[in-house]
Amino acid sequence: MRWKDETLGSISAAPPLPLVVFFGIFMMLMFLAAYSEFKEKVERSKMEFRFALMLLPVAAILVVNMMLLRRRLWGYIVGVRRPVYGAAADEGSSPWGLMLVLGLLLVMVYYQKSFQSAWFRL
Repeated sequence: MRWKDETLGSISAAPPLPLVVFFGIFMMLMFLAAYSEFKEKVERSKMEFRFALMLLPVAAILVVNMMLLRRRLWGYIVGVRRPVYGAAADEGSSPWGLMLVLGLLLVMVYYQKSFQSAWFRL
């Protein structure tokens, strides 16, 4: 019975204060090191996301261009001729595309400050 009492007595005793202080300081330093690495990774992923967001319009234009090029190339290989609609083919394309681009450009110029402040915070 004596070993049982000694074991229970040693378990219920509090650890020495210097050991508790050392363990607390050690845990705090480990937390600060992990937190700084976490913050660095978050900032890096934000920058990568902003860069990808900036390249998204260029990628969309390239995809549309490739789709149109593939369609023209396929029509040329198969031998399908594009229909000519009288005098409309001599006049050029429809002005709606140009108006859409100009409208988009005006919107981008009008909201330039808000886009810059939202995407590129310093």
